[in-house]
Amino acid sequence: MASQSIAGTIGKVLLGIVVLIIIVYFFFANSIIKAIAEKEIGNAHGAQVDIASIDHTLFPITITIDGIEITDAHAPKFNQIQVGQVRADVEFMPLLSQKVILDNVLIDKVAFSQLRAQAGDVYRQPGASLQDILAGLPSKDDIPTKDELLARSALQTPGAVKAAKETKAKYIEPLQAKAKSLPTKADIATYKAQFNTLKQTNFNDPVALLNAKKQWDDIKAKIKTDKVNIQEFKALASTANTAVKAQIALLQSAPKADYQLLQGAIAGDSDALAQMTQMVFGAKAQQFNKTLLMVINTVTPMFAKKPDEPVTAIDLNAKYPNLLVKQAQVNLNVGAETITSQWQNITDQHMITKIPTTFDMQASNGKLWQAVTMSGNFEILANGINAQQQWDIAGLILDNLSVSDDPRLQALIETASLFSKGSVTMKDNVISGAADFVFDKLKLQAQGSDEYTKIIAQTLSTLDSLTVTSKYSGDVFAPVFSLKSDLDNRLGKALVNGILADQAGPLAELRQSLQAQAAEGLGISNSELGQVTQLLQLANADLADLEGLLSCELGGSKQIKDKLLDKLKGKLFSD
Repeated sequence: MASQSIAGTIGKVLLGIVVLIIIVYFFFANSIIKAIAEKEIGNAHGAQVDIASIDHTLFPITITIDGIEITDAHAPKFNQIQVGQVRADVEFMPLLSQKVILDNVLIDKVAFSQLRAQAGDVYRQPGASLQDILAGLPSKDDIPTKDELLARSALQTPGAVKAAKETKAKYIEPLQAKAKSLPTKADIATYKAQFNTLKQTNFNDPVALLNAKKQWDDIKAKIKTDKVNIQEFKALASTANTAVKAQIALLQSAPKADYQLLQGAIAGDSDALAQMTQMVFGAKAQQFNKTLLMVINTVTPMFAKKPDEPVTAIDLNAKYPNLLVKQAQVNLNVGAETITSQWQNITDQHMITKIPTTFDMQASNGKLWQAVTMSGNFEILANGINAQQQWDIAGLILDNLSVSDDPRLQALIETASLFSKGSVTMKDNVISGAADFVFDKLKLQAQGSDEYTKIIAQTLSTLDSLTVTSKYSGDVFAPVFSLKSDLDNRLGKALVNGILADQAGPLAELRQSLQAQAAEGLGISNSELGQVTQLLQLANADLADLEGLLSCELGGSKQIKDKLLDKLKGKLFSD
């Protein structure tokens, strides 16, 4: 009896525990799942995630999640993605093998950039925002003074003037010293006079003839020495001539180059000014790409492994992957319209299914667009993600779309019709692709709060169309979007012209200062060039005279020799 009583007591306790577990399960399971889901998704995303409710049934196994809000880390007052409801059927048998196979998944009322009830928490800071980028635009306080510019700028003009002053010691003074060793006009005249005198020698007198020849040979030796000195002088003068001419060219170009350098220093970062499309439309383009590039910005981050997470071994012979969504329908809300996309075979273990994930979106003749088509596929393999996506959007109506809400620059597309074609491919996680975005019938309202953003706003307000090219690159988990358009040059030039016009007075003073410095150097260099040119002309004339004298002879060598032999024979045989 005692044993039966104990057994009965134990049975009641066990029954109570089971009942308690069942009560806890029914009353708290959904809350526990909800809390875990919010925490894990939020940690993976880097910002707060809220779920209104989670419900599930056991017979059949289904799960329903309502009210998913994922905070935009760039703008915490808005949701990056918002989902009204997710419903799915769960297969029972794979659960016994700890595999989750979902079918008939419905992801309904998906929307982007929706206002939150209150700002969400951000756990990891994202990349640079539009506010950070606009902070690179110059303001009044950023414009340096004339003295600051001159002190910190590597100007060419002062160096050119200094070099011009040093040219005298480097070239002119050695040239003048070398000139002292050259024959004078009087020396050359003496050589000519001596030659003419020797030519009057009585060639019939052998002694006089030999003496005249010896004197002329001595004079020619001096002439040859003078010729060598003149040739060396000419080489030095030619070097000086080249150097002085180069100095003059630098003095003529340096003020212009320095002025442009100072203009750039006043205007600011030329690289930044060459990326005005990115600066003005970058944030909105980033947001648009998150919507447009499904593979890169919606699906693949779900499969990104954390750096400290160990690699999970995959059993290639397994019957099921760990997670598989056989079929899913995603309803994306765009204004009052809905775009439906169909997905098949969503998993992160394509090496088991051997079938890529595919998606397709088709929408035509809507109130907000003429046609929207998009399709693609991806598969996660051992070496990374391979994927491709293409789209063609025609006549997407943009209405009261905020482009920039920065305090310095506010811009709003009042109306526009957007056309876009593009494609993106991935091979082993590396992205490549491009797209064109044509804004037709564009009406854009813009306002700037300071002098320079007002210049940008004024230029934006004149646009009636705009073609933007976007290029995609980088890694699939760190994609890079770049924008270019003819707006870069238009806005950049307008901004530079406005800044330079505002600084016209200081710039005029700088230009006058540079030109005055250059004029001083040019005066020195032109004077030196005149001296060198004159010395070269004189040296050339003297060299010609000396070469002429060297070619002169009292008589031909054979002629003098014959006369001396004849005289000698006469002496010998006259006796």
